[in-house]
Amino acid sequence: MNNKWLLVSSVSTVLGIAAGAVYLLFAEHSLLLSSNNWVLSAFWSAFMLWVFVLMFIAALVFNVMAFFELDQQHKINGLAWPLRRFLSTVNKQQQFMQHAEDFLLQQGKLFSSAKVSTEYKCLQGNGTEKLVYFQHQEQLVDINHIRALFQQMLAADIKMGIAVSYLGFSNQARIFAREANIELLDVKRLKKQQKQDKAQQFALV
Repeated sequence: MNNKWLLVSSVSTVLGIAAGAVYLLFAEHSLLLSSNNWVLSAFWSAFMLWVFVLMFIAALVFNVMAFFELDQQHKINGLAWPLRRFLSTVNKQQQFMQHAEDFLLQQGKLFSSAKVSTEYKCLQGNGTEKLVYFQHQEQLVDINHIRALFQQMLAADIKMGIAVSYLGFSNQARIFAREANIELLDVKRLKKQQKQDKAQQFALV
């Protein structure tokens, strides 16, 4: 929060206290000063009284403005936090998809095929062919997605499949994928595969 309102409020309070002290000590009818040698005139007494009142009002106004600015900042932060969280999730999902695609490219050629729908890709390498499904939406892959992937595999006469999802898979999807010869690739699985590849490369070196 910007402290300008609190600073101005503090200055106004100090000036108000000073004006009030001067009025109490040196006013024309001062209650605190018994001597009349240092008594202010009626004009300056009224002036000091009005300065005290105006500074008090100013301090009150600036305190209220500081409060509203702080409250507004909390509201903005409250609105911005879900947005920042959403953008962070989107960035992590995009990074995962890129890493997953790079990992699959190490196994072979990844390309689109006229035999299947445009949302699927074929992975060809080492004498095998797999049908790959990337879940780009921010949701779990459920059994319907796996069933649709399996139907595309049957239509294209492809024996194996791979489903890629940042948020993972439902239990029913995992069961069906196991029976349909479909490999599931999520964040945990990808990290495990990458560690195994690094360990194999290190062993070869």
